[in-house]
Amino acid sequence: MLDSHTRPNPIGRIASDPFVLALAAADAVVVTAFLGFGLFSHGLEPWEYPFYTLRTAAPFVIAWGIVAPLLGAYRRRTLESVGRTVAVVGAAWLTVTLLGGGIRASPYVPGGAPPEFLLVNAALGLVFVLPWRLAVAGGCRWRR
Repeated sequence: MLDSHTRPNPIGRIASDPFVLALAAADAVVVTAFLGFGLFSHGLEPWEYPFYTLRTAAPFVIAWGIVAPLLGAYRRRTLESVGRTVAVVGAAWLTVTLLGGGIRASPYVPGGAPPEFLLVNAALGLVFVLPWRLAVAGGCRWRR
């Protein structure tokens, strides 16, 4: 997984280590699940409207794909530290909320991004994303 003697080959700022690539894919699933939960809480069953669900999640998945690597969410020292995970993932998610909201508020993406939506997205998104990444950090620490 993240052996201390192994150094992943970088692709820009994203490591090409298979674990990190799988983690990035799993992060996208968690973000999509969070937004699907939001749709469900508003009376829309996301599994009945998968395209709508993906279209709703896309701005935030794209934002996560940009922000998380830049803030270090896939760096070894973040993945192996619970404290660093809280700081990095918290900052990343708040930034993702703003960037994803900006994408969603653009004329090219339907849905809009009123302030109430962004506040709920920031708070409840952390409830989804942070426990997941804390579990990953715990697993990485255990495997050291």
